[in-house]
Amino acid sequence: MESKVLKVLGFSVREQQFAVKTANYSFTVKDGRELVRDVNANSAELLLAKLAGSIHAVGKLIGNTLGLDLKSIQIEVSGVIKGEGFEKDSLDHFNRVDVIVKPTSEASIVLLKEWLDAVKSACPMFANFKEKTPTIVTLVKEYDQVKVA
Repeated sequence: MESKVLKVLGFSVREQQFAVKTANYSFTVKDGRELVRDVNANSAELLLAKLAGSIHAVGKLIGNTLGLDLKSIQIEVSGVIKGEGFEKDSLDHFNRVDVIVKPTSEASIVLLKEWLDAVKSACPMFANFKEKTPTIVTLVKEYDQVKVA
């Protein structure tokens, strides 16, 4: 059976909004409520978008609790699924899920790693994915080249 890779990109926009884009659709979420949605949504892409949105929401909440100045969070999620027979809301068909989290913050990489560990522990969608399929989360910190040693 052939594997297929689906990708979702999500990023912070105005205030507490989170924009999600995939190959087939895009929408914006505010406070966990969908603002705009394209009817061409694929069930597997929606599951990956839910994971990105959940990480974003929990990340903002924990960031506020830790006093982190998170200007924005970009989250890239890619999932490898087997074949075409994907059942709605089923995580069993994912072979692997990779998540890249790119926070924009002045915080140190050590503090951001602690933040991300707390997010992974508190995020219900991450727990659901991790229970059913290998889910790898990578933290990427971009530095201002002028200030790097």
